[in-house]
Amino acid sequence: MKLLTSEDRANRIRDEKKRVAEMIKDLKRIERSQRSTRARTENGSELERLKAEQAALAERGQKLQDELGEEQEGEAEGNSDASDQQSSDEPQTGNADPASDQPPGEANESGDSDESGEPKESGGKEDRPEKNSDDSDAGKPSEQDPSGQPAGQESPNGSDQSQESTPSDSQSGESQPSQQGQPSPSESQPSESQPSESQPSQQGQSGQDSSQQSPTPPPTPQQQAEQQLQKAVERMRQAEQELEDSKRKDAVDQQLAAEENLRKAIDELEQILRQLREEEMQRELARLESRLKKMAAMQSKILDDTASLSATPKSQRNRQTDLKAGDLSFEQKKVTVEADRAMLLLREEGSSVAFPEVVAQIRDDSDRIAQRLGKSQIDAVTQGIQQDVLAAIEEMIQALQQAQRDLEKQKQQGETPPQQPGEPGEQPLVDAIAELKLIRTMETRIKSTTQRYSGLLQSDEGSAQELLPLLKNLSERQSRLYKITRDLVMRRNQ
Repeated sequence: MKLLTSEDRANRIRDEKKRVAEMIKDLKRIERSQRSTRARTENGSELERLKAEQAALAERGQKLQDELGEEQEGEAEGNSDASDQQSSDEPQTGNADPASDQPPGEANESGDSDESGEPKESGGKEDRPEKNSDDSDAGKPSEQDPSGQPAGQESPNGSDQSQESTPSDSQSGESQPSQQGQPSPSESQPSESQPSESQPSQQGQSGQDSSQQSPTPPPTPQQQAEQQLQKAVERMRQAEQELEDSKRKDAVDQQLAAEENLRKAIDELEQILRQLREEEMQRELARLESRLKKMAAMQSKILDDTASLSATPKSQRNRQTDLKAGDLSFEQKKVTVEADRAMLLLREEGSSVAFPEVVAQIRDDSDRIAQRLGKSQIDAVTQGIQQDVLAAIEEMIQALQQAQRDLEKQKQQGETPPQQPGEPGEQPLVDAIAELKLIRTMETRIKSTTQRYSGLLQSDEGSAQELLPLLKNLSERQSRLYKITRDLVMRRNQ
């Protein structure tokens, strides 16, 4: 399901890019036509003809505005449907009984109070109103006590002083009523917790204030583009009216304003295109990195197994050795299939030159390794090609990781990545520096492979007949490397 969702998102990005690119082209055509109409207005062309042209331009702009508005409404409905579906899928835990979290005794007490609507009466029924009145009095500040302490209570120091200074009966008689009116420590606890009853209302009020003070989100680039396009259409309508009233100068002013609004709308749509391209690049880079890591793990295991199998002396090799080599050949073909898929991704993406060539070389080498393993050729030549394939895969992984870091850095710093001329928002998957580094690595590999084959010929470990096809393949690679370097320098891929 996750894979289907990812593929659907990729298709949606591709379709949205195509739609936005077409809209940018239409807006640029309208903007060019508007400049042409304004120039003829300034040069004194026939007013009736200019009026008809201006009306046609306003209709084209209105049509584009309607399309942009419909697309925005469709995206809003799609997002709301997705959020509703997500909320319906989540488990509903908000309706749980609060009493279930309470101890058994508290749950029974709450249940009794809910059934009767009043606190349950007991034998001390007559004492409870006095206790509540004392609690309420104790919770209020005394009007006569300047210290601000509750009535019926005295500070600890004051009570000690009253007990110590009781030489006369009158003083003790005055202190006794106050001590009788003072609640016990157990009775004073509810009065101390009473102020906390106002906290929920205060929290609710603060929540309302924060919700009222929360700033409205800024308009999206698509909303801004629609607003600018709406202003442009209004200016076009006003210019049409000015032409009808034979006011050329005023009409020119409105036409200039309409051109400015059109350019702003184009800028906003190009920003949307860049954002879509960045998301597409992140997905493509992550997919390629994941596939190449899988290939690297597979190739590393095949290389280790080949080295272990080649350690068997030739005199001891038998049918079992051939079967193991055949199994390695089958595993190597899996690497070839993964290379085909990676190459297909790069070819579809189309902005890179060096990367597809490297994957193509990996694919050819992997196919050659599979053929040699199928013939039980587990010598130094086969292992050398395997090492080249593994090194090439690891270098591509490093290049892709660097490209992802650069893209993330550009997003954080708000920089505009380099774009291909004539294609707004179509920045390449990797920059030219990364491709040049990869080309240099390929050239270094061709040189080291040539030196390795030369050493094999001099040490008689490899026959000339066996190495001749490999040398021809190196010559073809050198030729292709020259071509892609020239294409990169001449910017033929852009």
